[in-house]
Amino acid sequence: MTPDTTAPAMALDETCSPRPRESRPAWYRDRAVLGFGAMLVAFGAYCATHSVDFPVYHQAAAQIARGDYEIYPAAVYASGVVPAHGFRYAPAIAFLFVPFGWLPLGVAAFLFYALKVGAVLYVGSVVGRYVGGSNSTRMLMLAALLVTAGYVIEEFHYGNAHFFCIALMVFAFDAAESGRVVRPAAALGIAIATKLTPVLLLAYFAWRRRFTLCVATLVVLLIIAILPAVLVGYRMNNHLLHGFGRYALQKIDETDNYALRGALLDTGLSAAAATWMWVVTVLVGAVIVAAALWPAPVAPATRFVEFCVVLTAMLIASPHSQRRYFIALYVPTMALLALMRTGRSVLEANLIRVALAIVAATGTFLPLLFAGHRLALVYQGYSPHVLGPLVVLVALVLVAARMKTA
Repeated sequence: MTPDTTAPAMALDETCSPRPRESRPAWYRDRAVLGFGAMLVAFGAYCATHSVDFPVYHQAAAQIARGDYEIYPAAVYASGVVPAHGFRYAPAIAFLFVPFGWLPLGVAAFLFYALKVGAVLYVGSVVGRYVGGSNSTRMLMLAALLVTAGYVIEEFHYGNAHFFCIALMVFAFDAAESGRVVRPAAALGIAIATKLTPVLLLAYFAWRRRFTLCVATLVVLLIIAILPAVLVGYRMNNHLLHGFGRYALQKIDETDNYALRGALLDTGLSAAAATWMWVVTVLVGAVIVAAALWPAPVAPATRFVEFCVVLTAMLIASPHSQRRYFIALYVPTMALLALMRTGRSVLEANLIRVALAIVAATGTFLPLLFAGHRLALVYQGYSPHVLGPLVVLVALVLVAARMKTA
């Protein structure tokens, strides 16, 4: 009788083969995600309890909710000393904050923070769609956040609405690229009514002959201006618009100015001389950039780089830019990081590296070295933050021009 060798062979095979690994629990596999989420929640709790700007929004929203529409300081309408900290946006924007006014301050501030985190993810996804690629978008977002970490942390800590304006501008550009008119006009109108400086994107659309979109945006701005009259009355609305205009102009002469005009004032020039030099420099720079980017690009990626030029120029050309506004560099930084991997010339790649290094140094690493109140004031006095956007702007214009010729 022939011996059965099948069973021992199977037994030997089963004995020598490695045992399948036990499936690890989901919390173990995703511990990095959980840890990052815990950090976000902890940072959000800190921002919600140490916010600087959001309590102003919350107070204005609470006032409107109880029928008190005097959201601008009384000194704005008189000749008294105007407080530096107050609600500075158009009256209609205050009504958008009313749902936050129904909540306790801490809860509302954390919700505001969570929405801003969502805005960061949305903006990063749009940037990745134009210049990155779905496989690398997450890494590009993380790298861009690390490069601009100082500005991101400050903007989130202050609880400012600036990044929402950046997200609205990104949405407006993306919707305009899809051929829409109403949606980008509404988004851009809200952004302009909030921060005014997004009007530079309106100028860009006009330059690129998107006249229908420009007219629609102007109509949206008109609606935003007169809409509160339905609730507060015609006379009160005019009163509020007058206060908004005076308060917005007062912002220009505040000291914490890190735009080009602020850097010129820090050199010791008089206000008049610095303003004239700022105007001439901005006009000459606009002509140079327009010449370099003419004619209109065909590829969507190149048009997005032009949009990044607008975001970066907004920081430089604005009459007043605070440090937290430089969170806008998150968008061009992510774009440059993506474009640096796509066969750039040696000149372009090196210029991009220098630009990103300057942004990281001035916004994140140098402030850590100048720790302490006295050293921080010394670093603040030299106002080096505008240097990063200047080099980023040069890199973006060069890349956009080379992408057209390619």
